[in-house]
Amino acid sequence: MYQIQKGLIIQKIDKETVIFDAEESVLYTLNATAAEIFRLIKKGLEEDKIIEKIVKKYDVRKEKVEKDVRELVEELKKRKIINLKTK
Repeated sequence: MYQIQKGLIIQKIDKETVIFDAEESVLYTLNATAAEIFRLIKKGLEEDKIIEKIVKKYDVRKEKVEKDVRELVEELKKRKIINLKTK
């Protein structure tokens, strides 16, 4: 399970989500699909549950969704927007 880094400003604008990291002075924009995945991460869902929900909602191939979710999660971790939740 992941947690969102503290101190980020997150705003939904139309179908996109904008994340501002004030500490780094960086602005990230997530498209509609990435914003949906990010929303599910914020809700505390595990990757397999996120994949299941996206497949069901958009009626797309599971393999494609798995790849997209993993790539987004890796990018968010790399940019220190999310990290693994510690107990």
